[in-house]
Amino acid sequence: MWDWELLKHNSGKHRYHILSSYKNEEFQYTHSISHGTQEDEFCLHNHAMYELEYYLSGDVVYMVDGVRYEMQPGSLLLIGPTVPHKLFINSDTSFERHILYVSNVGSKSSLADLAGECLYSSDGQRIGSAFYAPEAVADMKDLLHDFGRCAASDDKHLKDLAPIFAQAVLAKLKMKARTQKPTLYSVGEDRTMDTVKEYLSRNLTRDISLQDIADRFKLSRDYCNRLFHKNTGMSIMQYVKYNRVLFARQLLADGVAASEAAERAGFKDYSSFYRAYRAITGRMPSEDYQIAESEGAPETPPTNFNT
Repeated sequence: MWDWELLKHNSGKHRYHILSSYKNEEFQYTHSISHGTQEDEFCLHNHAMYELEYYLSGDVVYMVDGVRYEMQPGSLLLIGPTVPHKLFINSDTSFERHILYVSNVGSKSSLADLAGECLYSSDGQRIGSAFYAPEAVADMKDLLHDFGRCAASDDKHLKDLAPIFAQAVLAKLKMKARTQKPTLYSVGEDRTMDTVKEYLSRNLTRDISLQDIADRFKLSRDYCNRLFHKNTGMSIMQYVKYNRVLFARQLLADGVAASEAAERAGFKDYSSFYRAYRAITGRMPSEDYQIAESEGAPETPPTNFNT
């Protein structure tokens, strides 16, 4: 979910301009300029995808897993699936960035595998997020610039190069991860629950029960649910329902009919989907489908949690 969709109700007057974008089943790329103020208050969230942010300008901070990252021009941040993070705007200065989301829902793609390999430190430690200062990723600027040019092109031959650039960006980042430590990085406090959340994200649309999760991770039902609630503020099944709704919302934004979106998101019947959608979003599915069809509506990648 884009940051501008995570503004708390009546918070600020955030505006954005998309310069170029490209989307397929594996990833979504956007080059955008956002215009916000310190009054903008964003939701803490996580989602079932890897999120890469490369900043060209602006004065913003990300809090990720309790670690503070000041996004300088030329800096890069990679956040893993299910890792909680939140954006803070420090001034009225516009901020420009390249954003690459790599889906981690369902069967993992080679691109998701590559993104995951970028979140190991040079000494083999699994990390939740990695931040690189401008001097450490100076060679990424031209690569991302060309990525944006291809994504914006009307020439199909150039536009079709976008997936190759997505692969190249992550391949270059993997080289850095293998040879040098990130400038800063975060490690989740509870790796068991992080693993549970990642499993739920990858199996979101399947038939999942609390007992299935408890059995898989060799925990009692009550203990598993209690740990999960402590970590996320939700029970396991609340988390599943919430994420299914947000995944369905993304499908609606892609122009998928509500009944099909409900089925693809893992709901067994439309009435339970409709009730859950109204309870979580405060809207009817048809409203978001209509917005998706309206001219100029932003594309939304699959998302997995906001509070």
